[in-house]
Amino acid sequence: MVDGCLTAMPNTSKFPTKDVNLDDTALRFLKTKKPSTAKAYKVALRRFTYHYGKHLADFIKEIEQETEQNKNRSLTERIRPGEATTRNYIKWLEEAGFAPKSARQSLAALQNYLKYYGVTLSLEFIQLPPNRPLQKNNKHEWTLDQVKQLVDACEYLRDKTLVLTAFQSGLSLGDILKLNYRDIKREYEAGTLPLAISGYREKTGVPIRTFIGADAVRYLRLYLKSREPLRDNAPLFTKLGTEKRLPRNAVCVMLRRYAEKLSFIYEEDMEDSFNPARAHSLRAGFRSRLTGKMDGQLIESFMGHEIGQAKSTYINIPLDELREIYANYEHLLSVEKTSRDELAALSDAAQSISKAAFQNLAERIAQVETENAGLRAELEEIQMWIRERERYEKTRETMEGKV
Repeated sequence: MVDGCLTAMPNTSKFPTKDVNLDDTALRFLKTKKPSTAKAYKVALRRFTYHYGKHLADFIKEIEQETEQNKNRSLTERIRPGEATTRNYIKWLEEAGFAPKSARQSLAALQNYLKYYGVTLSLEFIQLPPNRPLQKNNKHEWTLDQVKQLVDACEYLRDKTLVLTAFQSGLSLGDILKLNYRDIKREYEAGTLPLAISGYREKTGVPIRTFIGADAVRYLRLYLKSREPLRDNAPLFTKLGTEKRLPRNAVCVMLRRYAEKLSFIYEEDMEDSFNPARAHSLRAGFRSRLTGKMDGQLIESFMGHEIGQAKSTYINIPLDELREIYANYEHLLSVEKTSRDELAALSDAAQSISKAAFQNLAERIAQVETENAGLRAELEEIQMWIRERERYEKTRETMEGKV
């Protein structure tokens, strides 16, 4: 797993680890972990239990027994407690086709479980699966034109929105996928730009205060329009045609498929099921595009990193002032139009509409006035006729009286 995305998955259908029940010692240990960590550790501990064929508590007993037996052995005859079982487990993981990183993570979960019960499992003299250096993490250095090409390669509005959100907000994929509609509702419905994203990082509990620009919001509106009406607790990104939250692995597969369409991503860049155009590289692109231009601590804060109480107080400024700062640098993250460009265009359109409406009203008033003038003339003519008629009647009555 690299940055939360599986790089190579073995055929685990013959390993029904979901059917493995963990013992009480494992469940007690998992309760001490954050939900995301507990979920990953649970899979790893089930995997070891399946291979071991016994409960995890039995492995602790095995280590204790081997430790006790060492007391009666000479130094050269002593064994390293738990090492034989661990070596067999590593061999099984390799033969089963688990990626080196997955194997290392499985061992880390096992070590952490044992440490919780005060048991040390040393891996110092065990040949571990190779730790792939990731070629400096092999993150692609994004230009704005390349980000636009990736957006254009996306087949769905949801995917276009997600790519731009990762690039313009600096948030991790996990943080983005945890967002609900309520996290953007107030500003989204008010039409505010840049649009603020608020919440807390599940991984660290650090508050999230960042923004997305006009590009991301434009696609977000088109995407959410197809899902109306939206509940406050509705996931911001869902599986297509459902209200189920979009899973991380689906995004990894999706981005790999789109990356293969890009002319600037070469085949050798994607060896070993690795994708330099994954979501993490877009997040890294946010940082690299702003580094040296925006305050470094502010960049880290936008990304949801813990920067210390003193420095976090320094950037604890009103949201609208923070928005203004983001807007000053949004052009470094925009592939089409900045928020200021968008707002200026809306203002011009509003003024144009106002002018047209005013002209239309003036023309209507002139028309009404013309119509009124005609009606007044007609009314005056009728009134004149009535007066003439009244004079005639009076004259006739007078003449008849004389006769």
